[in-house]
Amino acid sequence: MGTEAADIMSGPVPPRMDELTARAALRSMAIRRAHEPPYGWELYSPFRVVVTGSLDNVAAWLTAAEQRDGQTLPIRVIGMRADG
Repeated sequence: MGTEAADIMSGPVPPRMDELTARAALRSMAIRRAHEPPYGWELYSPFRVVVTGSLDNVAAWLTAAEQRDGQTLPIRVIGMRADG
């Protein structure tokens, strides 16, 4: 890890990263530093990057996903015919 990354990881980020990493792992996802501008963080699965930006963006996406857990899909998503 370079000195710039080490500087970023000192301070309040590591405890928050531990919490977010654990929440992401429950969804088979992980968090990493973004490799392209505007940099920041990426929440990703083995197949794609789900969200980029600040740790607040990552936390907001995880919170929204957790709030939907256990809810049934709306009828329009399930595929009910519009003509009855």
